[in-house]
Amino acid sequence: MNKETGRTRSRGFTLIEVIIVVGVIIILAAAAVPSFGSTLARMRIQSNASQMVQDLQLVRASAITYQQDLYVYVCTSPAASRTTYYYELFQKDPLTTVPTHYTPMDAPVSGKFVKKVALYNMSFGGPFWSGPTNISPTLTTLDGRQYVVFAFCCGEGSNFRGQPGIVSSTLAPPYTAFSGVVGIPVVDSSSRTWYVTVSPTGQAGSSGVSP
Repeated sequence: MNKETGRTRSRGFTLIEVIIVVGVIIILAAAAVPSFGSTLARMRIQSNASQMVQDLQLVRASAITYQQDLYVYVCTSPAASRTTYYYELFQKDPLTTVPTHYTPMDAPVSGKFVKKVALYNMSFGGPFWSGPTNISPTLTTLDGRQYVVFAFCCGEGSNFRGQPGIVSSTLAPPYTAFSGVVGIPVVDSSSRTWYVTVSPTGQAGSSGVSP
């Protein structure tokens, strides 16, 4: 107590105490940063996969609604172009007996195709098949790039509504039916991988586990 004023002085923190507290805060923050970074990376890769799932669901629903086989192009080569895929909105000459299709390289494609590019420096791996029979996808070359092309069927002929199939290089039916789940890897710059999946019935989903 101060004898002159009669008031008690409050004791402050010493420099050592302040240094200890700051050190503890720094240690806790450093421990949390890797966890936050990993969570953010996972959210980003899931966001890309979820967008592709929504697009595939839209194509399948449109094929059934508008009674047209609609195509999806996933670029597999060169590596620098694996950030891109296209999906078809409607066919060329849909009222003809055997409709033909535009390709993403046809001009103009505005209103016929939607182009999607992976965000956050991610890329799409080549589609692969899991199931009783492994199907080697046919690669279609357009403008110097290679694509795996698959269709969602409208339900005509022997195909049921929404059935997916591999499209040959002629870009015309018949299609090779899926014998198992198709996986499309979504890969980030650190090689983390998430998978977009398409079932033999055409249902799209995503998973962190390879199908």
